Amino acid sequence: MRGLQSHGKRSSRRLFSPHPFPLPGGEGEARGIHCGLTAGLCLLLIGLRSPLPPDDFEATREAFLDQVNAVRAAAKAKPLKLLPVLNDVAQGRADALAAGREAPGVPAEEAARRSKAQGYESRLLSEVIAQADGDVASVVEGWIGGEPSVELTGAEFRDMGLGVSLRGEVPLYVLLLGLSWEDYFKRQTDALKNLEAMREDMLVRVNRERTSRGLAPLRRQPALDAAAQGHADDMFRKRYYSHDSQDGRTTLDRVQAKGYRAKYAGENIARGQYSVEEVMTGWMESPTHRDHILSPLFNDVGFGLAFGKNPGGYEILWVQNFGRPKGRERL
Repeated sequence: MRGLQSHGKRSSRRLFSPHPFPLPGGEGEARGIHCGLTAGLCLLLIGLRSPLPPDDFEATREAFLDQVNAVRAAAKAKPLKLLPVLNDVAQGRADALAAGREAPGVPAEEAARRSKAQGYESRLLSEVIAQADGDVASVVEGWIGGEPSVELTGAEFRDMGLGVSLRGEVPLYVLLLGLSWEDYFKRQTDALKNLEAMREDMLVRVNRERTSRGLAPLRRQPALDAAAQGHADDMFRKRYYSHDSQDGRTTLDRVQAKGYRAKYAGENIARGQYSVEEVMTGWMESPTHRDHILSPLFNDVGFGLAFGKNPGGYEILWVQNFGRPKGRERL
């Protein structure tokens, strides 16, 4: 990651917001990767001409969007969309900079707080500041080839906002490039919407681990699927993370309530992973979870998954239920 870099009056900075997943506790738990932080700042000063009229900001924003998207198209990056909420955040920043109330470097947490207060929950924000006279095309052209060019063409960005103010007689622009948690989470979880496909993928992955060690494969069992799904949904809805339900029910209680007469039952849970491969890797690296996956005691298995946004933030929860029924040996 880049640290703070200063190159005369030019800089750009990329702000990674804190991860909104609630941080779980407990031994052996598999977690997602939490965001880092990089920073830097860019100020571009071009020759002096007449300032932009203060009532022309919307036209200026549209012109910047067209120019930036032309640069992105040449770099084969997806176009940005102009968001009113980011315009508002950028405008407040531009006005504060022009009035001398703020300096160019704002901590990532503060930038994220401001955007969230305006209704935009950011996973990633990048700010480019330019004090420049001349038309929009010349301002954007001045960014090409420099550090801001990396931000303008960043493939991860989807959104844009622009603030316009005056410092002295020269226009001051604050450009925000963003990726919202809503867009990021949707993109990451699109492949998980088909729960049956997820369960089949998980079964293949579990049995690959077992058969590679000479163990018999497990069978999908509908009652265990139902128990695992019910526990995932309950944890998501009630915002807790535990093998015991909030009403005191255990894994054994839940699988038996679904009609599975268990002689033995076991459970793995995890949160924050975006794929079967990622969550299975985490479980296999944890001795307790690996023991369940590889146990010769179990014949059957079921899987559950719940994800979305609840009052605690964006959440994804995985459940595996293992079982061996009473009075029946493996066929």
